Amino acid sequence: ALIYSTYLGGSGVDLGAGIAADSSGNAYVTGYATSTNFPTVNPLQPILDGFEDAFVAKLNPTGSALIYSTYLGGSGGDVGGGIAVDSAGNAYVTGSTDSTDFPTMNPLQPSNAGDNDIFVAKFNSTGSALVYSTYLGGSGDDYGTSIAVDSSGDAYVAGYTESTDFPTMNPLQPAYGGNGDAFVAELNPKGSALVYSTYLGGSGSDYGNGIAVDSSGNAYVTGQTYSTDFPTTNPLQPAYGGAGDA
Repeated sequence: ALIYSTYLGGSGVDLGAGIAADSSGNAYVTGYATSTNFPTVNPLQPILDGFEDAFVAKLNPTGSALIYSTYLGGSGGDVGGGIAVDSAGNAYVTGSTDSTDFPTMNPLQPSNAGDNDIFVAKFNSTGSALVYSTYLGGSGDDYGTSIAVDSSGDAYVAGYTESTDFPTMNPLQPAYGGNGDAFVAELNPKGSALVYSTYLGGSGSDYGNGIAVDSSGNAYVTGQTYSTDFPTTNPLQPAYGGAGDA
């Protein structure tokens, strides 16, 4: 049985890309909206800024009301890709933006370094303020697709980068593999520093699509690779199957 099922959107094109739930059963959703009349409640950003903004919405446990719902973006194109929530109800969002005026707060990287950068943003528990919001990327196109959070408030982000100068810190793989790599990055609880940030990929195209973290802080990443030399360790399947592998 469906406990609840609902539309959420306005008169334009709106898409949900990521969802998380807290211990009370509140649902947190992100994606993008092109609707100028997307349903907002207690919004941090009440109006669409540009042709396409990310959105962040929190639904109550019965799905009968929005606790908050807001646009998040600048004058360009902004897309929410993934969302996570901690035990205090703070929401962590990642995605991509080509806006030079994306809303930042206490940013690790204050400006857009290329055409398209990742964003990582943390909302407080009421959705009324950004704890931090930052660009993350290099001079190429970079996309944030998934985010997880540990019990200390560290955020773990995965996605895809075409930047040869993507910001790395204590990297497992310091150099760009070629033709687009996955990346994995951990930000400290304040969003003020990278704990680590690394490329992950071979000479073909590699995409990070999902990330999870366990109680010991180990990160688990999945995605897609077209590389015959993707970095493997203790592999269940040591060789590329062909035509794109997980």
